[in-house]
Amino acid sequence: MKDFNKLLEENGIYGYKSISKGILASLISKEPLLLVGEHGTGKTMLAEKLSLMLGIKNNETTKEFNAYDASKSLFEDVIGFPNPSKMQSGKLEYIESDITIWNKKFILIDEISRANPAMQNKWFEIIGSRRLMGKKIPNLDYVFAAMNPPNYLGANYLDSALADRFFLIVKVPSSYDRADLTKIINTENSFCNPQSEELIEMIYAIERISQTLKPEIAKIIENFILDFSHKVEELGLLFSPRRSAMMKKSLSLFMAIDIYNGKLTQTKIAENFALCSNYSWNFHLTEEEPQLDILQEAFKYASVKIVINAGNTYKQFDEYKSKNSSSNGVDPFKKKSSKTKAKQQVLDDDVDSDDDDHGDLWTFMQILGTGVELFTVGFYEMVIKKNGSWKSKMKINI
Repeated sequence: MKDFNKLLEENGIYGYKSISKGILASLISKEPLLLVGEHGTGKTMLAEKLSLMLGIKNNETTKEFNAYDASKSLFEDVIGFPNPSKMQSGKLEYIESDITIWNKKFILIDEISRANPAMQNKWFEIIGSRRLMGKKIPNLDYVFAAMNPPNYLGANYLDSALADRFFLIVKVPSSYDRADLTKIINTENSFCNPQSEELIEMIYAIERISQTLKPEIAKIIENFILDFSHKVEELGLLFSPRRSAMMKKSLSLFMAIDIYNGKLTQTKIAENFALCSNYSWNFHLTEEEPQLDILQEAFKYASVKIVINAGNTYKQFDEYKSKNSSSNGVDPFKKKSSKTKAKQQVLDDDVDSDDDDHGDLWTFMQILGTGVELFTVGFYEMVIKKNGSWKSKMKINI
């Protein structure tokens, strides 16, 4: 079974491994994604090739994808002109062209931070509700936007309400390792396979997994978000209920992606919390001060709460183990023989702990007991140092 990054590479998209989970989560959820990156990092190419992989048509006769330059696009370009014959009968419809939005299934709003305020308001409606002038855009499933970092000449900070509409805000890599760069310079930019059935099947499968996560995992996600958002607001920033709901959806999808790719380990759970906190933080696009100190404090607070819960869970586990061992003289947590283990359906467990033999209670204890160190190290590497490719190599001892 191929992973998402392998499918990207098969379609001439290289160097996005570190952010592939965020991209895939946006495709599964059909929620708006904002790509922030330096010029020349392939943001437009990424959107166009993804649309082709999804089977969206973009040829001379049918254009269901369009990349709008928000710094230049006029409102008339997007909406079209009113149809005079329809107006005579009391209906307001617009004359479609190759660039009008009414038949589009996938759009990229490029240079969104350079759009004038009036045009940003129009994009706001499209991003937030898939409507324009109150009229629904019937087939628009995917909305990506792209911008340079706010410190670029001519770029502006986003309105906070607009930034809050994006499901995830992902920083596009600006440097590549030698292997990826070699592939990039030797691949035709137009190269892309036709519709990828593997991608469509992957999206469907991961969506199903995210909707049926085990209650233990769902509870960890919920508690983390509640503690995180509470701390952000306690420190003086508004973390909207919409943002919290988006964060829950993205975390559920991140967990589901890991389950689909094999097993969800406690290390990956910790990485997902750090990654999602980073992708959900929009203050670095709306203010000159990115408020990373508040992000770090809220992340640490929510992580510590998980570890505190872990201590209570460990105590309960230890009492449960002692009680069951002493009641019948048999230790139910003793390692099983290889013959017995072969009969176990370990694939039924979503979470891969260091020792699957102890069952769900042990697994739950391990998830909660990941530890502050792993959370804070991951946060520092991925958020503060902007090291999107960081992967933990730590040995977790419970």
